[in-house]
Amino acid sequence: MKIENTRDPSNKPPIVLLLYGEGGVGKTTFVSTAPKPFLADCERGAKYFGLRGISLDFGNVQSWSDMQDVLTLAESGDYDTIAIDPIGELMDKLKKFMVAKGDSKLVQKDGSPTMAGWGWLKKTFRDLLKAMQQSGKHIILVAHVDEKSDEDRIVKRPKIETKMSEEIVSMVDVVGYMTVVTDPEEGEKRIIRVDAGSDKFVAKDRTGQLGKVIPPDFAKIVKAC
Repeated sequence: MKIENTRDPSNKPPIVLLLYGEGGVGKTTFVSTAPKPFLADCERGAKYFGLRGISLDFGNVQSWSDMQDVLTLAESGDYDTIAIDPIGELMDKLKKFMVAKGDSKLVQKDGSPTMAGWGWLKKTFRDLLKAMQQSGKHIILVAHVDEKSDEDRIVKRPKIETKMSEEIVSMVDVVGYMTVVTDPEEGEKRIIRVDAGSDKFVAKDRTGQLGKVIPPDFAKIVKAC
């Protein structure tokens, strides 16, 4: 066992961030601000990057099996950040991969996961995330936004398969809700909310260094942490 000390300035673990928000709010542009990023494009949205002025290396993930290539890239020295967009679509591909295995212990006759199937999904994704973390790379998981009724209010949260949403939130260091606000002096601007105390959206900051609102610049997040 390697003994480490939090006072050691070289002890800077990679950041695992889950970012979610409405379509077109600038989530992919945010990914491009990360150090040496590679994007695993799970819904073929990258074909419009050039038209939007986004310069970013990417690969199309058409099935769960393609994630082995992404893991190989993560373990290489070519990139410092690996992003997956959107994570909900990747989870759907993982579910289809499980169904195709034809294991009755994991999948019911109607194609929905059994209790054991949900456990397999969680473990398989967690293993992937751990392998990517062990490569020393920053990880950005991008998600669409979903809304859930909670008593008399609507709570915004990452759009991921229901039984996986809370699990993935627990796996990451930071959960940020990206949105557009109007500033009296600056006009409209994009921000990321990481206030875990809010009852209007799901957020998290395990680092304790980011405050309640941060600018959409990954380099500044790395510096703050």
